[in-house]
Amino acid sequence: MKILLVTLIGLVDYTYQSGWSYDYQTQWPGLCRGGQLQSPINIMTRDAIFDKHEAHIRGPLVMRGYGDVKVTAINNGHTLRWKVKPDTEAPVLSGGPLRGNYTFLQFHLHWLSEHAIDGMKYPMEIHMVHVKTGVPVDEALKRPDGLAVIGVMCQIYSNEESQFALEQIMPAVPDLASRSEEETDPKNIDLRRLLSPNPQSYYTYHGSLTTPDCQESVTWIVMDKPLIIADTQYQVFSKVDVGGRDNYRNLQQVNRVVYRSVASCSTILMPSFFGTIISLISCLSSSLTAGVNKGYCYIVNIKRRLLGSTVKKCAKLA
Repeated sequence: MKILLVTLIGLVDYTYQSGWSYDYQTQWPGLCRGGQLQSPINIMTRDAIFDKHEAHIRGPLVMRGYGDVKVTAINNGHTLRWKVKPDTEAPVLSGGPLRGNYTFLQFHLHWLSEHAIDGMKYPMEIHMVHVKTGVPVDEALKRPDGLAVIGVMCQIYSNEESQFALEQIMPAVPDLASRSEEETDPKNIDLRRLLSPNPQSYYTYHGSLTTPDCQESVTWIVMDKPLIIADTQYQVFSKVDVGGRDNYRNLQQVNRVVYRSVASCSTILMPSFFGTIISLISCLSSSLTAGVNKGYCYIVNIKRRLLGSTVKKCAKLA
């Protein structure tokens, strides 16, 4: 099922504003300097809450209409961005940590990756930006649940299969090497090729846009199984003018709960016996930590009641 995009597209270009640079991030405006829930972050597997009871992640992600999407591309001076052509049908995202439907607007690229997993950065990260369906973009930016962004990590391999993921968009990249206000001609692409090999395996948390004004309106869904791209493809991006060699924001403080999906514990990151043990220990330890924290909270609340103090909500720690 798709929905018709009429006025949502074009109201806001999330990655285009003049007057800021990746070289001077401490000078970024808005919440970029004073916000408390900023992105990107370093996601630590051992600290992520394994949501086995689906308290936060309620069922699988549902992606409708990603197979055939008409997009145009542009180099806006900060990234290469492909957005849905206005007055065409757009994909819809729902399920997982999301409450309601989210309409796909655009995807863009960061090199190096913006998020890190267990301290490791990837060569590239794809961001797929969605807005709460039926909510104007300017209003969505003011809501904590206004946007949903899928982050897909990209890893480099040199083989024939590694060409597949970016094959659809690579012909346009040389023409986008220079900044321009002109978009490419519309082209239909399969967005599913830009997703992780296991799109149900991910981390999720509440955060912000990673470009000014860094509004804290994003439900992040960071997929932990990297997409494979070719080294020859990646080298092309080094020639793209985005104001510098790289276009990623520095890591921000975590200071919030990060959840991990059930699938992130049922699949193995490293194809070895040792990797299997590490993955299992990580999942069990995150679940055990949550239980210990909740039990400790209940004990503290008994003391608080005796002293007449306000009790904490322990359920949020589960």
